[in-house]
Amino acid sequence: MKKLVTNFFKMEITLKEFLIMLVGCGFFILSMPPYGYFLLGFFSLIPLLIVLKGKSILVSFRMGIVFGFITYTISLFWLFLVFNLFSLSLYCILAAFIGIFALLFSLVQKYYNYRFALMFSPVIWIAVEFFKSEQWKLKFGWLSLGYTQHSNKYFLMMARYIGVYGVSAVVLCVGVLLLLLFKYKDIKTRIIVFFISIMIIMFALYSNKQAVTLDDGKKVSFRLVQVENDFDKCLNFALNSPMKKKSVIVFPEYSVFDSPLQNPELKNKILDFIEKTKCYFIFGCVEFLKVRDKKNFFNNIALIFSPQGKIIGKFQKHHPVQFFQDGKAGSGYPTFKTRIGTFGVGICYDFTYQDVSGNLVRKGAEVLINPALDGSSWSKAQHIQHAMMIPFRAVETGRFLVRAAAPGISMIISPRGDILEQIESGKEGIIDYEVPLLSKKTFYVKGGYLLPYLSQIMIVLIVMIGIWKKKNRAIY
Repeated sequence: MKKLVTNFFKMEITLKEFLIMLVGCGFFILSMPPYGYFLLGFFSLIPLLIVLKGKSILVSFRMGIVFGFITYTISLFWLFLVFNLFSLSLYCILAAFIGIFALLFSLVQKYYNYRFALMFSPVIWIAVEFFKSEQWKLKFGWLSLGYTQHSNKYFLMMARYIGVYGVSAVVLCVGVLLLLLFKYKDIKTRIIVFFISIMIIMFALYSNKQAVTLDDGKKVSFRLVQVENDFDKCLNFALNSPMKKKSVIVFPEYSVFDSPLQNPELKNKILDFIEKTKCYFIFGCVEFLKVRDKKNFFNNIALIFSPQGKIIGKFQKHHPVQFFQDGKAGSGYPTFKTRIGTFGVGICYDFTYQDVSGNLVRKGAEVLINPALDGSSWSKAQHIQHAMMIPFRAVETGRFLVRAAAPGISMIISPRGDILEQIESGKEGIIDYEVPLLSKKTFYVKGGYLLPYLSQIMIVLIVMIGIWKKKNRAIY
């Protein structure tokens, strides 16, 4: 038999096609943190697009699911360590989005042709990836294709204009252009490939060349403390060495599972600490609810104290971690104006998404502050995967971002995505750094964040036009 039919989910797929898909899975896995071979990211989805040629919508959907299941199961192996057998359900859910991408690709292929579907695939990818990451209840931003480029400054800096989801689309576009170049020899396709390639190269060079203007040059001294589950030890660490007055001391998320708003003894301990340091103090704690529901009995918050011991404000975590007791979701995007600058605070998982950082900067934040808790039980891969999302938030918003995480990775990140200082996971320590305060808004903050929404609209229009054309052909 020339064709070996695999009965996995009743798919019509040859052994050769399955092996080609496995190559793509390998490229995808190795291009992501913690491995970070970013060049492989450009080719990671091409094997899937190759085997989707001529496939029916249903078969394409099944092939996408298999591709996604293999990729996510290996890349996110740590989910099994957290959720045991329930993680299989999570892998299937995540894989379904690759299946939806393949289904939409096949739909466009059906109404138009394979070449057009290839050219349109970056639009499909960004729309589906954005929905998976930001728009539904179990939103999960890990392993977006753009994150393969966290160490590639030419593509990382594109996020200043089009965000991480736009970078995902450009990464796929590069692979598609190479596939078109080898598959189609006609002059029209060659001209299209040439001009789009030139545009991408010019965009990459321009993005990387843009200098970050340091506005009026005003700087604020930050001290980040990385200690896990020991508030008193955090306090002692912060006092171990002298610091400038009116510096900003930042402790991790859940520095203390108690509320200084409701516990006078804890508040007095904090006021005593502030009296010794004469600094601004930002730390993660909780606020117990007077009226408790079945799921939550507290809010996960960060409190901001002035050097005079007054509470400037609090930020309530917007994106509690799914399936964990992590407090009620906050609302609004408060920024905190002080005598030394305007702070924007997002707690841990908040900076996995684009909405919190973007809205804080639109409301005047001059620096972004990220108290975080990445558990000591996490694998090294999990720590790195989470941490490598954060530079994109700094680049997208054009702000320095300071991250105090327990047990790590604590970082100072520049608006170019450079990690200027860091403490590795599992270690205790302090970072002292003078951070410039910035006020200019990037193109992404002004409107580049709308790109995924426009992509979703384009898919609807393209499919509707395809259906309309098919009906007209049937009539005539």
